Amino acid sequence: MNFCFDHFELDTANFQLLSHGEPQAIEPQVFNLLAYLLQHRDRIISKTELMDTLWAGKVISDSTLSSCIKAARKALGDGGKTQKYIATINRRGVRFVSSASELAPVTDVTVGTDAKGEAVQVDEMLRQSVLAGSEESGNACLFPIRNLAPDKRIVIAVLPFQTSGADLMAFFGETLYEEINMHLARTPGFLVTSRNTGAYYRTQQASLTTIAQELGAQYVVDGSVRSLGNQAILSVQLVETQNERVLWGIRKNMPVQSLTEQLEEITLNITSAIEPEINRVEFASLRKRRQVDLAAWELYRQGHAVLGLKGWSEESFQECAELLRQAISKDPELAFAHAYLALTLAIGHLVGLVNHDGWHEEALAAGERAIALDSQDPDVLGYVGCAFSDMGDYFRGIKLLERCIELDPSNAQGWAALGAAQLQVGQEQGFANMYHGIRISPRDNRIGAWGALLARGLLSYGRVDEAIEVAQNACAFDDKIFLPRVVLGVALAQADQPKAAATAIEDARRIRPKLSIDDIKRFVRPDEMLKMQQYALLA
Repeated sequence: MNFCFDHFELDTANFQLLSHGEPQAIEPQVFNLLAYLLQHRDRIISKTELMDTLWAGKVISDSTLSSCIKAARKALGDGGKTQKYIATINRRGVRFVSSASELAPVTDVTVGTDAKGEAVQVDEMLRQSVLAGSEESGNACLFPIRNLAPDKRIVIAVLPFQTSGADLMAFFGETLYEEINMHLARTPGFLVTSRNTGAYYRTQQASLTTIAQELGAQYVVDGSVRSLGNQAILSVQLVETQNERVLWGIRKNMPVQSLTEQLEEITLNITSAIEPEINRVEFASLRKRRQVDLAAWELYRQGHAVLGLKGWSEESFQECAELLRQAISKDPELAFAHAYLALTLAIGHLVGLVNHDGWHEEALAAGERAIALDSQDPDVLGYVGCAFSDMGDYFRGIKLLERCIELDPSNAQGWAALGAAQLQVGQEQGFANMYHGIRISPRDNRIGAWGALLARGLLSYGRVDEAIEVAQNACAFDDKIFLPRVVLGVALAQADQPKAAATAIEDARRIRPKLSIDDIKRFVRPDEMLKMQQYALLA
C-alpha cells in the first residue's frame, strides 16, 4: 500500500519515502513510525501504543520515542511548532493530521499468455493471493514491523528507594530514584527499565533473583534513605543479579536540612561511580551485537587510555595511533577504533604533535569508515564529529556532534566538542555547551584539554579574567598536558601579568621541553602577539 500526501509518497512495499518522486533518506524505525501513523490516521495514537508496537519486546525511554517523532517530522520538513503532518495532542498522544490517500501499488507481473500467445497480467489475482497469504499467517499489517528480535543489550533495573522518617526523606528518595534512573537510561549500549516498572516493586516482596527473572535484568540498583535525628543516612548499591554479588556500594551521612541542596551533586557522584562498573560489561554487550575480536578490543582500549596515562607528546600520540591501527588490522569492522584514530590524528595535528605526511588522508578515511560502520553510536559520532571539526569541516562536524548528544544527552565529550566547534564558527552557545560537558562529567580525564579549549574561546571573546580562571582550573586538574598552561600564559599576558605568564609558559616547557615558538603561536591570535612579544614570551 502506498500513502500519498502533498508531494510525498510512502511506499510500504519498497520501504521508501518519496518526495516529488525522489527517494529520501530515512531510518527504518522512522519509516515504521510514519507508516503506522498513516495507517491509523483516523485516530490519536498513544505513546504507549507506539512503544508496544514499534519497539515490541524492548524497554525504551520516552526520549527515544521523542527522537523518532522528531526525525519523522524532519524527514517531512515538518517541525514541533508547525506540526503540519504529525501533531502532538497534549497528554493523549500523536496523530497524522494531513490529508492522505491510499493507492494500491502498481504491479506488472506476467503469469501466463492468452490463446493468441500474448502476455496476460493478473494484478487482481496477485492481490488476492497476497491477501490470502496474510490471512493464513495471521498478519494483515500493511508494513512489516522491523527490529522485533529480543534486545541483546544489558538490562539494568533501578528500584525505588526505601525511605523512613519525615516526608522530606520520601521526597528526596523518590527524586533521587528518578534522577538515577533517567541518567543511566542515557548510557549508550544499555537498557534501563522504566520508572513505572520499577515502582511496581515498591509494594511487592520479591528477591533480586525474582526481579531479575521477571525483568530480564542483569544488574539492579537499589538503595534507602533513612533519618536518624538531624542526619539522613543514604545507602546505594549496584548488584549483579546472576549471583547477587554487590559490585559497588556507598553509605553517606548528610544533614537533613541540606538534602535538597545536595541532590544534583549526589546524583552525579552516584551515577559517575555506577557507570564505570556497568562499563566493565561493555565488551560482552558489544559481542552480543556482533562478533568482535577480543585482542582488537583490548588494543582499542589500550590506545584509548594512552593519552590520559602518559600525557600529550609526539610519542604518546604515535603510540595511541599505532595501537588503534593494530586494532583495526585485527578487526576492520570495529567502528570505535576507526573513530578514535580519526580523532587522535586530527587533534594531534591541531596541537602540533602529529605532522607526518598523509595524516589528513588517514584521519578522513578513518572517520568516514567509522560512520559507515556505525552511524548510530553516540561515541562514534562524538569522536568523528570532533575530528572533522578539528580538521576544519565545522558544518559536518557540528551536525554529527548534535546527533551525538541527541542520542545520548549524557555524552560529555559530545557536549564539549560541540561547544568548541561552535565557538570556532562564532556561535556563543558554545560556551554553555562546553561548561555543560565539564559539569556532567567532573572526573573526566579529558577536562584538562576541554578547559584549555574553553579558556582559549573565552579569551577570543575578550573574557580575559574568566579565561584565566578556567585555564588555571584546567592546569590544576591535569599535570601531564601542556596545552592549558600555554593558553594560561597567553591569557595572563593579555591581563598585563608578565611574570605569571612567564611562569605558565615555563611550566608548559616542564611538561614539553621541546615547546617551540611555533607551538605557542598556534594558540595566539595576531592581535595578541604584541603583548606576547612585548613581554618576550615568544623568545
